[in-house]
Amino acid sequence: MRLRLPAIAAVAAAAAAAALAPRGLAAQYFGQNKVVYGRFDFQIIRTEHFDVYFYGRERAAAMDAARMAERAYARLARILNHEWRDRKPLILYASQTDFVQTNAVAGDIGEGTGGVTEAFKHRMVLPFTGSYADFEHVLQHEMVHAFQYDVISRGQPGGGLSTLASLNPPLWFMEGMAEYLSLGPLDAHTAMWIRDAAVEGPFPTIERMTFDPRVFPYRFGHALFAYIGQKWGDETIGAILQGTMAGGIERAFQRVLGLTLQELSDEWRDAVRATYLPQVATNQPPRRFARAVLNQRRSQGHYHVSPQLSPDGSRIVYLSERNFFFIDLWLADAETGRVLRRLVRSNFDANYESLRFTYSSGGWSPDGERFVFAAKRGREDLINVMTVRTGRVARFSVGVDGISNPSFSPDGRHIVFTGMDGGLSDLFVVDADGGNLRRLTSDR
Repeated sequence: MRLRLPAIAAVAAAAAAAALAPRGLAAQYFGQNKVVYGRFDFQIIRTEHFDVYFYGRERAAAMDAARMAERAYARLARILNHEWRDRKPLILYASQTDFVQTNAVAGDIGEGTGGVTEAFKHRMVLPFTGSYADFEHVLQHEMVHAFQYDVISRGQPGGGLSTLASLNPPLWFMEGMAEYLSLGPLDAHTAMWIRDAAVEGPFPTIERMTFDPRVFPYRFGHALFAYIGQKWGDETIGAILQGTMAGGIERAFQRVLGLTLQELSDEWRDAVRATYLPQVATNQPPRRFARAVLNQRRSQGHYHVSPQLSPDGSRIVYLSERNFFFIDLWLADAETGRVLRRLVRSNFDANYESLRFTYSSGGWSPDGERFVFAAKRGREDLINVMTVRTGRVARFSVGVDGISNPSFSPDGRHIVFTGMDGGLSDLFVVDADGGNLRRLTSDR
């Protein structure tokens, strides 16, 4: 099985080239499609292996992140049998709202800390999400990539570009390794994908994972490395990564595991089937006890996410791209799935720069007359209250970042939501007209 992916190599080389560009050149194009609303006064926490960049109000969360990073480094360095030669920059944003302004990162850090270090090419840039578990997963995932590139480049500036292009690593190799070493062997999301492929088919071979872009490399790559780690031990993953430098990816697998990729693929498939196929006898498929209301045939589009039933069960508000490119807010009949109308046309309205469709939803008022949802506008997040019948929207700022999942109180007089403050998430409540903000929780 010959692992050659010119397109992936080109993308990887371009990404590496961007990371290795001189400061002045990198600043010209890094994140230039982002709108910058403010400047961040970055400070540094220096640890043994990281320069942790943060700004004042997220200091408490940044200290926690520094401890997480060093703890993860100790584990990954042991598993991958590799030590960094210099500290790597870890650049933290207090919320997703701040994170999307990554245009300014090189300039702000350069001005605030006396210049960008040589190690800046290995930067890890990520926001706090309100969940330390999710944050630690992403942090460790990006750290694995830093290890991968450091192994490939052998710690030399620019040394990894030609090697990366010649190795041409498939996405399942790079991303699957990063997912396994950051999540571990058991993950409900991955299990859902693998179980469905085993039961419904077809289950992909490693060769298909390499060449077919329809096979999601994160989930299937994670499952493959979980199988390897559980059968041969996590240290074999480090040996495989190190072995790629001697003779390429396929030869590294064969030298470390004693199996060709085809043989490994067959063993992995058999193990997955032995795990999940016995469940078929006891599990009922969803179509036996439920029916699809929103799908591509009835409602168009591939995404039908964050659905919210009206109190009387007759209507659904949900997020979808439908037959266009941008994610909008839609209203549909809950019985038939027939689309009634579009509530928010985000791509033509500056009030809705982002609807946060991957991690937030809205909520109906108890009388079914109003719908509340969060959206980013400019430098801040707003709470939006729509009168569904007319489409009129009252929107207000509460001075809190990272607003998600707003919900009406049972009497319709208040709205509770999750908000971010200094990288930490808490519950807040505000009157339905935007006044009288109160914090309900204050803890990590």
